[in-house]
Amino acid sequence: MILTIADTATPRLKKLMNAVGVAGRTELHGAMGYEVQRLTVDYLRGLAATRHTTAQKLGAAPSNHLAQAAEKAESSAALTANASNATLTINHPGMIRALRDVTIRPVSAKSLAIPVHALSYNRRPAQIWDVLKLFIPKGKNVICMASGNQIVALYVLVRSVTQTQDRSLLPSDEQFEKSAARGALKYFKAL
Repeated sequence: MILTIADTATPRLKKLMNAVGVAGRTELHGAMGYEVQRLTVDYLRGLAATRHTTAQKLGAAPSNHLAQAAEKAESSAALTANASNATLTINHPGMIRALRDVTIRPVSAKSLAIPVHALSYNRRPAQIWDVLKLFIPKGKNVICMASGNQIVALYVLVRSVTQTQDRSLLPSDEQFEKSAARGALKYFKAL
């Protein structure tokens, strides 16, 4: 997912930007981008501490998906700037959901395996297939294991999953604007 902080300044700010030249605009956009990056990382870390609904429902350990996204967003390679904009790239699966619905389809299999048990949460079937002696009952769309006299479903098999947009995965547009403006102010004060 890519966030771009573009050069859409007020006329007064445009005069200041023109006065600093191309190199100055690159530095300005870098300062604005840095503040947006800090906001995004802090926001994702805050979410990571509270969002564990699926793991809690299944009684499993959290996947730390959002904490991993925060790490990606914090890397120095995630932020680039030039004379016309700054770009923050969060190269982490699932973050695009902040901007649009996402449909997931299997790449190298016929079905997706959706975990429905704590033992399968945050694990692919191949990781535990032999260990737990998993099997697919004939004519069923589940992957199971035998546990004593019982059969326990670990995964449901589906052709695709559509995850609806979740704008709350990122700060609001207003928070981004304020953060970018804070970066611009810091830059101009430093001049």
